[in-house]
Amino acid sequence: MNTISSPKRVTKSVRLTSEEAEQLSELVGVTAYSEAALMREWVLDGMQQFRISEAVRAYQENHIDLRTAAKLAHLPVAVLLEEMASRKVAVLDHENAFGPGLNALRNAFGTDAVTDRE
Repeated sequence: MNTISSPKRVTKSVRLTSEEAEQLSELVGVTAYSEAALMREWVLDGMQQFRISEAVRAYQENHIDLRTAAKLAHLPVAVLLEEMASRKVAVLDHENAFGPGLNALRNAFGTDAVTDRE
């Protein structure tokens, strides 16, 4: 019999002020979720937003290219581009910023396709 086990969970703790703990209790009180489930979801969401912010920052500072930023953010390049657009972050003009996808488009349409329209 092949059983699939869920990954082992590790408990982490956080210290809140009395006011923060009360606010948390109020939020939990208006949902059908447990405090632990909500806190886990918020931590995971916060971790993802942090990864995105750090990837965008590193990209803006020219430390990494777009493809590497997407990997760092744990997102596909297209989704990172949408995220960057929503944050009003300019995509830097580097020839290879889009990685192999742009090269494939160049090969499919020819490099003159872009310059012909200008």
